[in-house]
Amino acid sequence: MFELLSTTQAESLWVCFVLAVAASSISITITQTELFIPVQNLANKCGYMIGYLFKCFYCIKHWVVILGVALYQPRVIVSDFALVDWIVSAFFTITISSLVSGIMFNVFIRAMNKKLKQIEVQEASQK
Repeated sequence: MFELLSTTQAESLWVCFVLAVAASSISITITQTELFIPVQNLANKCGYMIGYLFKCFYCIKHWVVILGVALYQPRVIVSDFALVDWIVSAFFTITISSLVSGIMFNVFIRAMNKKLKQIEVQEASQK
């Protein structure tokens, strides 16, 4: 019988999905919250490119995914070349992470628009 996914590949897909969600969350937290402003300022002192890395959620997401793939070594495709398999897994995970980030930003934008409309309604009702 033909097996579409082996147990190892299914586990690797799960690891890639978890890494993608974690990378999205970590990158947005580091680049978009006030909690990491001191780290961003320190990175700016180290150099322009390092400072930019801590302001660009898409850039830092790559490094988080690369670190995660290096640690967990998921193999979405299995060939005789493990390094190539890990590179494919890394880009697969980065793509999923970008989709997750898009969903997260969409939720944030909708929440901000809702809050702005509430403020506008309150101001209009007070006049």
